[in-house]
Amino acid sequence: MMNLDVDLGKRQQEIAEHIAFGYSIKETADILDTPINTVKATLKAIYSKLGIQKATELAKYIYCRKFGLPLALCEPARKIIATCFLFLVFYTIYEHDESLYPRRTRRAARIERVITRKN
Repeated sequence: MMNLDVDLGKRQQEIAEHIAFGYSIKETADILDTPINTVKATLKAIYSKLGIQKATELAKYIYCRKFGLPLALCEPARKIIATCFLFLVFYTIYEHDESLYPRRTRRAARIERVITRKN
Protein backbone atom coordinates (compact mmCIF):
# COMPACT_ATOMS: atom_id res chain seq x y z
CA MET A 1 0.00 0.00 0.00
CA MET A 2 1.39 3.36 -1.03
CA ASN A 3 2.08 5.78 1.82
CA LEU A 4 1.00 9.23 0.60
CA ASP A 5 1.70 11.05 3.85
CA VAL A 6 5.47 10.84 3.35
CA ASP A 7 7.39 13.94 2.36
CA LEU A 8 10.54 13.31 0.36
CA GLY A 9 13.68 15.30 0.90
CA LYS A 10 14.91 17.71 -1.76
CA ARG A 11 17.41 15.27 -3.30
CA GLN A 12 14.97 12.38 -3.05
CA GLN A 13 12.34 14.49 -4.79
CA GLU A 14 14.76 15.35 -7.63
CA ILE A 15 15.72 11.73 -8.17
CA ALA A 16 12.12 10.55 -7.91
CA GLU A 17 10.97 13.07 -10.52
CA HIS A 18 13.69 12.09 -12.98
CA ILE A 19 12.91 8.39 -12.62
CA ALA A 20 9.16 9.02 -12.76
CA PHE A 21 9.50 11.03 -15.97
CA GLY A 22 11.34 8.17 -17.67
CA TYR A 23 15.03 8.84 -17.16
CA SER A 24 17.20 5.82 -16.45
CA ILE A 25 19.30 5.60 -13.30
CA LYS A 26 22.44 6.38 -15.33
CA GLU A 27 20.82 9.38 -17.03
CA THR A 28 19.58 10.65 -13.66
CA ALA A 29 23.06 10.29 -12.20
CA ASP A 30 24.56 12.19 -15.14
CA ILE A 31 21.99 15.00 -15.01
CA LEU A 32 22.28 15.45 -11.23
CA ASP A 33 26.06 14.91 -11.29
CA THR A 34 25.76 12.15 -8.70
CA PRO A 35 27.33 8.69 -8.58
CA ILE A 36 25.11 5.89 -9.90
CA ASN A 37 25.32 3.98 -6.61
CA THR A 38 24.04 7.04 -4.74
CA VAL A 39 21.06 7.29 -7.09
CA LYS A 40 20.35 3.57 -6.64
CA ALA A 41 20.57 3.82 -2.83
CA THR A 42 18.37 6.93 -2.76
CA LEU A 43 15.85 5.28 -5.05
CA LYS A 44 15.75 2.22 -2.79
CA ALA A 45 15.14 4.52 0.21
CA ILE A 46 12.35 6.31 -1.70
CA TYR A 47 10.67 3.01 -2.56
CA SER A 48 10.92 1.88 1.04
CA LYS A 49 9.61 5.20 2.38
CA LEU A 50 6.63 5.22 0.03
CA GLY A 51 5.93 1.50 0.35
CA ILE A 52 6.18 0.87 -3.39
CA GLN A 53 8.22 -1.47 -5.57
CA LYS A 54 8.01 -0.20 -9.16
CA ALA A 55 8.92 2.91 -11.12
CA THR A 56 5.36 3.05 -12.46
CA GLU A 57 4.05 3.40 -8.90
CA LEU A 58 6.62 6.14 -8.32
CA ALA A 59 5.42 7.91 -11.46
CA LYS A 60 1.85 7.71 -10.21
CA TYR A 61 2.88 9.18 -6.84
CA ILE A 62 4.90 12.03 -8.42
CA TYR A 63 2.15 12.82 -10.95
CA CYS A 64 -0.54 12.99 -8.26
CA ARG A 65 1.59 15.08 -5.90
CA LYS A 66 2.80 17.46 -8.61
CA PHE A 67 -0.69 18.23 -9.89
CA GLY A 68 -2.46 18.05 -6.53
CA LEU A 69 -4.69 15.15 -7.51
CA PRO A 70 -6.01 12.61 -5.06
CA LEU A 71 -4.57 9.19 -5.82
CA ALA A 72 -8.05 7.82 -6.53
CA LEU A 73 -8.39 10.24 -9.47
CA CYS A 74 -5.07 9.34 -11.02
CA GLU A 75 -6.22 6.03 -12.49
CA PRO A 76 -9.23 7.45 -14.40
CA ALA A 77 -7.17 10.48 -15.46
CA ARG A 78 -4.44 8.19 -16.78
CA LYS A 79 -6.97 6.20 -18.78
CA ILE A 80 -8.54 9.33 -20.25
CA ILE A 81 -5.15 10.77 -21.23
CA ALA A 82 -4.07 7.44 -22.76
CA THR A 83 -7.30 7.28 -24.76
CA CYS A 84 -6.78 10.84 -26.04
CA PHE A 85 -3.22 10.04 -27.12
CA LEU A 86 -4.38 6.86 -28.82
CA PHE A 87 -7.05 8.80 -30.70
CA LEU A 88 -4.45 11.39 -31.72
CA VAL A 89 -2.09 8.71 -33.03
CA PHE A 90 -4.80 7.00 -35.08
CA TYR A 91 -6.07 10.32 -36.41
CA THR A 92 -2.55 11.31 -37.47
CA ILE A 93 -2.01 7.98 -39.20
CA TYR A 94 -5.39 8.24 -40.93
CA GLU A 95 -4.72 11.77 -42.15
CA HIS A 96 -1.26 11.05 -43.53
CA ASP A 97 -1.67 7.57 -44.99
CA GLU A 98 -3.38 7.82 -48.37
CA SER A 99 -3.62 4.04 -48.74
CA LEU A 100 -6.17 3.89 -45.90
CA TYR A 101 -8.83 5.73 -47.82
CA PRO A 102 -9.20 7.19 -51.31
CA ARG A 103 -8.74 10.94 -51.28
CA ARG A 104 -10.51 11.39 -54.59
CA THR A 105 -14.04 10.29 -55.26
CA ARG A 106 -15.00 8.72 -58.57
CA ARG A 107 -16.58 11.95 -59.66
CA ALA A 108 -13.45 13.95 -58.87
CA ALA A 109 -11.32 11.43 -60.78
CA ARG A 110 -13.69 11.62 -63.80
CA ILE A 111 -13.63 15.43 -63.76
CA GLU A 112 -9.86 15.34 -63.62
CA ARG A 113 -9.72 12.98 -66.64
CA VAL A 114 -12.06 15.22 -68.61
CA ILE A 115 -9.96 18.30 -67.83
CA THR A 116 -6.73 16.57 -68.85
CA ARG A 117 -8.28 15.39 -72.13
CA LYS A 118 -9.36 18.91 -73.04
CA ASN A 119 -5.90 20.28 -72.41
